[in-house]
Amino acid sequence: MRVMVQEIEILKIEVMPGWRKGTKIKFEGKGDEKPGYLPVEISLVDALTGCSLPIPILGGEKLTLSFENTVVYPGYVKVIEGQGMPTLKNDGKRGNLHVKFLVDFPKELSDEQRQEAFRILENCC
Repeated sequence: MRVMVQEIEILKIEVMPGWRKGTKIKFEGKGDEKPGYLPVEISLVDALTGCSLPIPILGGEKLTLSFENTVVYPGYVKVIEGQGMPTLKNDGKRGNLHVKFLVDFPKELSDEQRQEAFRILENCC
């Protein structure tokens, strides 16, 4: 499993004379969580046969997601309620965390692997 993390961007501001303590500065388009997904890459085997994955959540903790009877397809999104970013109301509540799965397909298969995959999948899809 591989979790993708965004890059850190350093923003510079010019402090203006006369600004008071507590002056708020907005950086348009920065810190925006849209589209709001945590991308997680998993292997094709795990996606098809089920797995348990530790997912990082705010505060440095990890939450384990289990997929026993679920086929995780490319672009599959799991919503974890109450584990997203804090709400704008600053009421201690948090939004939902959207975990988007990226399935790592093999780059090549041998003839034998291809035939075996065909034999297994020919009647399911």
